Amino acid sequence: MYRRTGATMSADVGEDVVALQSDRGYAYGMENVSAAVWRLLEQPRDLPFLVDALTNEFEPEKFHNEYRDKVLDLIERKA
Repeated sequence: MYRRTGATMSADVGEDVVALQSDRGYAYGMENVSAAVWRLLEQPRDLPFLVDALTNEFEPEKFHNEYRDKVLDLIERKA
């Protein structure tokens, strides 16, 4: 399961998201796909749910064909 960390504060700015990890001094700006992932992770989610939700929202064929395998590969390397 994937989820947001409790130490990260965030706010919507239009369609984008701004996040702050005050304990580390990091600030992030998220657009498009990264903002969608952040919003999806408001609740714990598994990888198949995330992939399906993103596939439906962002150019389904392009996401599925070009990005799905890359996303899975990156996650497997970090596991």
